[in-house]
Amino acid sequence: MFLYALLVPIISIIAIIWFIGRYLNNKNSLSTVVLWSIFWIFVSLFAIFPEFSNAFARIFGITRGLDFVIILVFVVLFYTILKLYFVIDKMQNNLNKVVKEVALNNEITLDDEEE
Repeated sequence: MFLYALLVPIISIIAIIWFIGRYLNNKNSLSTVVLWSIFWIFVSLFAIFPEFSNAFARIFGITRGLDFVIILVFVVLFYTILKLYFVIDKMQNNLNKVVKEVALNNEITLDDEEE
């Protein structure tokens, strides 16, 4: 058995426990925990049983299991980047609203400057 077939499941278990801990501390939603747990379970299965990736590859019309794993990783990374983009965009919009409100509440008129 290869070393990665032993290490990857251990890393996967740690990652799943970490996500569950973040959920219990109200830092992640349940859907996030479920999605990442499914992802890490599949990563573990692909590490322990490499032929498992070949079966999934054939289902999706991909010739090799390794190609399927690489495409899967790109999809997960793209999803993560897109989700981060939306979070940052929302934060930027909220920051703009707060700055506008503060600016309007602390408006300085020309009469105030002369005093």
